[in-house]
Amino acid sequence: MRYCALIIVYCLSGSVYSQINIWESSLHYGKIIPHSSELKPVTEEPLWGLQLDYSRLKLSEKAWDQCNCYAKLGASFTYFNYQNPDQLGSSSNLIFFAEPYLSYKSPLKISMRTGVGFTYLNRLYDENTNPENLFFSSHLSFIMHLGLYGIYSLNDNYALKVGFNYNHISNGGLKQPNKGMNFPTISAGVIYNRSSYKLEAREKNTHLKKKLFYYARLFGTMPEVSNEDVSVNERKLLIGLSGGALFHVTQSNAFNVGVEFTNDESYKRSAELMGEDYDHRVVGLVLGHNFVFGKILFNQQMGWYAYRPFPSTSNSFYQRYELMYKIADKLQAGVGLKSHGHVAENMDLRIGVIF
Repeated sequence: MRYCALIIVYCLSGSVYSQINIWESSLHYGKIIPHSSELKPVTEEPLWGLQLDYSRLKLSEKAWDQCNCYAKLGASFTYFNYQNPDQLGSSSNLIFFAEPYLSYKSPLKISMRTGVGFTYLNRLYDENTNPENLFFSSHLSFIMHLGLYGIYSLNDNYALKVGFNYNHISNGGLKQPNKGMNFPTISAGVIYNRSSYKLEAREKNTHLKKKLFYYARLFGTMPEVSNEDVSVNERKLLIGLSGGALFHVTQSNAFNVGVEFTNDESYKRSAELMGEDYDHRVVGLVLGHNFVFGKILFNQQMGWYAYRPFPSTSNSFYQRYELMYKIADKLQAGVGLKSHGHVAENMDLRIGVIF
């Protein structure tokens, strides 16, 4: 009986300490980037924010082997006040994130966070009452987040955290105007974990069983029809297909090259309103880099328009960002963002395979 009790205690302690629950709170201070002259009048004041996070850190060897790193997975509630109550107001954000440690062997640790989520905005564009807010036109929008942090352990339970953050808010082109808001912040806060733990030094598995992979994605969204001369309140289907090759140089770093085809019915409708006969299909060639952290993939690509008859932009190049999660052995799902510099064009949902 005594030995059974010892075995039970051992198993329970292993399950408890192989996963650590972590709470964090932070303050933010930052500035909105006015990426066009018409946005400058409403972005003169700095912004501030409050953040509360909950995450789990897995310490097992199996978790380490997924990305040759220790990584936190969690959710963050963040409130940003843009200090322009009449025109920009504030946003309340729920962000789901992954945060791997880039270095972890000393009291001073470095981590990087990628996240995506939803935001509620309390001040919107209105043609009559708020015409200068070209950032937001729908209360519920999307937010993408990147962060780089320094973490200093005070003791077994508390740590200080400072960092640089970059945030992007957009409704994904579902409603116009949609200039999209980009704002960097600096943050400082406190981390608390009830259970003490140690990040054991582990050897990185540099042997890759397979370096070359192929991928295919199906993506779609419902952008609003855009026309400068006619007031339009219509959404049309955008559906696309992309594919290419992915080459791993390490377990967590890979380069990709590919092509994407887009059929955008909103372009077709806009052309009809213009009295033109532009083709609404688009072909792009893309080259990019992937961060791979276990089941999570963050992809950043530069694209070139190989075929784009509809004059939606004067740019020849665009950027594509993806945050994907492996939901099965070869199946992924996530979100994508297409932009021209600081200006977002659309955000989509996507599903894909990798083989």
